[in-house]
Amino acid sequence: MGRKLEEVIDGLPAERQARIAALSEEKVAEMIAHASSLTDFRKAVGKTQAEVARELGIQQHAVSQLEKRSDTYVSTLRRFLQSLGMTLELSVVAQNGTRIELRNFLRPPELEADGTPAKKKTAAADKPAAKQ
Repeated sequence: MGRKLEEVIDGLPAERQARIAALSEEKVAEMIAHASSLTDFRKAVGKTQAEVARELGIQQHAVSQLEKRSDTYVSTLRRFLQSLGMTLELSVVAQNGTRIELRNFLRPPELEADGTPAKKKTAAADKPAAKQ
């Protein structure tokens, strides 16, 4: 019976494993840089539609439909890209080339700048301090 690729790589010297990992990361970066669709992004990070569907809590066919759409909600697009480990940022480019970031679209309020879930404020933190 054949061996899995991971088994073959695990049997290689550490130096060769490191070189393979570096080349793999280069290829992923190249695939992402040339991606022109959601399908391309998903494939670049090595996920299946079923894996993305599980992370989003939807059916696989819904991921297929999403990848074929030419129009979707920003929130849906953001969640899809987050399931791939990516962050959606939107900006407007004026006719003179000036780029203006749409701050309310840079990151969802439920996430910190590093992409981790934001800590919820407690009711006590929302109340002003009592006067003494």
